[in-house]
Amino acid sequence: MENDQTSLNDRLFDPTFPSPDSLEAGFRVFVKPTPPCTIPAKQSPKPPGVTPQLINVTITGAHIVDKDGDYIASGGAWLGQDDRRNAAIKMPPNLASPGAGEIGAFLAITSSLPKDAPLHVMIKSPKIRKDITINLRKQEDTDWIDHPDKELMIALVASLRTRCALTTLAGWKEPMPKQNAEEASALAKTGLNKPECDTIETKVEPSLELTGMKICTGTQRLFYKSIKRSQVTIKPRRLTAMNMAMTQYAVCDINGETPTSDQVWSSIRAKDIPANIRGFLWKSLHGAYKIGEFWDKIPHCENRGKCGLCDSPESMEHILIDCDKSSASRIIWKAASDLWRKRESNWPEIQFGTILGCNLAVLRDAKGKKKLGATRLFKILILESAHLIWKLRCERTIKFEGDKDKFHSDPEILNRWIHAINMRLKFDRLLTDSKRYGKKAIKIDTVIKTWSGLLMNEDSLPDNWIRHTEVLVGMTPHRPPGRNR
Repeated sequence: MENDQTSLNDRLFDPTFPSPDSLEAGFRVFVKPTPPCTIPAKQSPKPPGVTPQLINVTITGAHIVDKDGDYIASGGAWLGQDDRRNAAIKMPPNLASPGAGEIGAFLAITSSLPKDAPLHVMIKSPKIRKDITINLRKQEDTDWIDHPDKELMIALVASLRTRCALTTLAGWKEPMPKQNAEEASALAKTGLNKPECDTIETKVEPSLELTGMKICTGTQRLFYKSIKRSQVTIKPRRLTAMNMAMTQYAVCDINGETPTSDQVWSSIRAKDIPANIRGFLWKSLHGAYKIGEFWDKIPHCENRGKCGLCDSPESMEHILIDCDKSSASRIIWKAASDLWRKRESNWPEIQFGTILGCNLAVLRDAKGKKKLGATRLFKILILESAHLIWKLRCERTIKFEGDKDKFHSDPEILNRWIHAINMRLKFDRLLTDSKRYGKKAIKIDTVIKTWSGLLMNEDSLPDNWIRHTEVLVGMTPHRPPGRNR
């Protein structure tokens, strides 16, 4: 226990409940379907006598992602050297998230300390500090709808409201002993390695529970989100779960870390991916294309579920990678590998999960430093190649109606791939125009790192080849035989 005075920059927790300032502010929606509590909320009584000394506690959290793509979260709360109240908390799986460990440690230590003792909390996360001070009213007015740790935050605020002494919060950027940060971080790491999870009580007394969203503060987005959450949770689709597992495994094979499902979904919506490819990735991850087993349930259409080249059961994985008779798959992946090896060394093994999760891939050099250019080039080659293979398959099946005499020739397949890569290079060059695109423009250095070493006649190009109109990748299209060709 320490007696340091809190600084003027500390934020004070306000335990009062928000009172409606108008009639319309008193109406809430999406409240719990239970009878309203008529018992007023109460703070713990302050015992007579000497006021307890100020308690200083330093809190931080830690998290990792396990091999299954699930979070393991922990938190550490340090009060002093050899203090028996120091806590290393491991969050239960249903509450684990990147920020849950810090909130869990805060909740656990608050519940165990005397409620009449002034409490000064030095917490690492500025978001948590703001959410229970300056943003508290806004969060409660919207029912914490956008908060990833809603259940924990409601329990934490309720616990703080029962305290009859002041609670102040400070961040780690403000002057604080170095030992505090080190000890709290060590406790958080200890929590990660605990064999069993701690029990975190999130049940709130009815008199302290504030549920629902204020009608006057809600928006169409928030109302829709609340409606979706109030509905019965839909069981994940089998194909989606299978494709997600393959994606997580493939990304882990490249990065050494398993991404979460949320990270995978966010990666396929990245703005640097063309819109048509974003749609392709989303449907492929969900197994939403009408191929393969989709046709098994439709009478007299079962043959449509067979590959038009090898008569095997068709799937997106089969189309993009596994079909041995697919000239498109063979030629395009070889071309991508050949272009890659003009500058880089190892071309990773391409799996279906690699395609779906390539936007999460991070390639590093021997020293472990991220190779920005190589990582971006890898994403472009993978996505453009996979999307082109899919488009060629659709042309064979739909446009040519399976007529093998009309199928694409090998030179045509290669030329279309080279054209697709050249178009990405062209768009990269155009998007560096900061006068036209402002903050959305791509940095010139990023484009140079991506394409340097892969251009045709690069030695003869000007230093600022970004503005040169005749820049192509260093692969020559094949011209069909004939006169003067």
